[in-house]
Amino acid sequence: MKTKEGLTALAFLAITTGLALFWLTGLPESGAGGPVPEEGTELFTLSAERRINALLDRNHLFIQLYGGVQRLAGRRVMEDTDPSYDVVRLSDGTLTFVSQAQADPALQQPVFSRLRDELSERNIPFLYVQAPSKLAPEDTRLPEGITDCRNRYADGLLAMLAELGIDTLDLRDAFSAAEGGWASWFFATDHHWTPQGAFLACQTLCGTLREDYGCPIGTACTDPDSFTRTLYQDWFLGSQGRRVGSLYGGVDDIEAWSPRFPTLFHYEVYSQQISRWGRFDETLMFYERVAEKDWYGGNPYTLYSGGDYPMARVTNYLHPDGPRILLLRDSFACALTPFLALGCSELSTFDLRYFGEDDLLLNYADWLKPDLVIMMYSAGVLHLDELLRF
Repeated sequence: MKTKEGLTALAFLAITTGLALFWLTGLPESGAGGPVPEEGTELFTLSAERRINALLDRNHLFIQLYGGVQRLAGRRVMEDTDPSYDVVRLSDGTLTFVSQAQADPALQQPVFSRLRDELSERNIPFLYVQAPSKLAPEDTRLPEGITDCRNRYADGLLAMLAELGIDTLDLRDAFSAAEGGWASWFFATDHHWTPQGAFLACQTLCGTLREDYGCPIGTACTDPDSFTRTLYQDWFLGSQGRRVGSLYGGVDDIEAWSPRFPTLFHYEVYSQQISRWGRFDETLMFYERVAEKDWYGGNPYTLYSGGDYPMARVTNYLHPDGPRILLLRDSFACALTPFLALGCSELSTFDLRYFGEDDLLLNYADWLKPDLVIMMYSAGVLHLDELLRF
């Protein structure tokens, strides 16, 4: 092991030294041999620097080079100072975080029991939706000796909720059955699902809302042929990719979906003073997040909904007979919210990670009077106490 790490360090030093020389001296654009004329040194140095800057963010040069060397060395685990953010390269080349937390879902039983009882007293149905993590149940892409506990925890939580008589929907079943394979629904360099994955989740959820809760949700909003798609190629370096660089894990595309049918919304985010009126593209899509390619400074995933906010409220003026839904969410709901809002008359989303200590969710339920409360959390955040602070 020490020999391999030594060779890796030497390779990294060699590449860094070579790049430094290239940066300082530059290379003739013509490709002809011979020394660079003294009077042209400054010109060539400037040209070299521009070429490098066109490829790499100078502030993240070390991450890029180090990640590239680690990929050449075949290293599949990149340690972080926080072990929960260690980046693991799967056998198909995509990246992931892994969770070794051995939490017991039974510890959350009193919290769910209370929420069930409080909503029952208000005659509000409650549905728990299990969003998938990037790793499938029984995933075989992990390196030997690496395990992940997310799906095991999710299985235990769903079993506990069933004992409590709480309705559940496990989206992992739909992802396992869908064509294309599990990995096709997630970004290669980020922990979130793609817009395509979020749309698949919305199709599945809307089917349950129609069949089990009698919600009048039209078929157009769950038909992929009812949308146009705009591709932003090599636009997104995700949460895992930014830690190890694009040379290690590559770069993702991202698609912007837009309904072909008429839409009219009001989107409010009180904490950010956001108030948008207009079509789907003018309200629920934040195209400024993809206005320019910025791998390290931007977050194209927030093209959908704008980001993680304590509370956001969407009013759909062209579907007044649709359900009024209160959605307890994590960051996976960014991409889901615009699609789900198409089938609702009103959709209010709450991210309890950003709630103040004095905010009480049930007070908002009394104010909004939803037809249904949905809690949708991904398997990767189920251990966070703040997401169950009602």
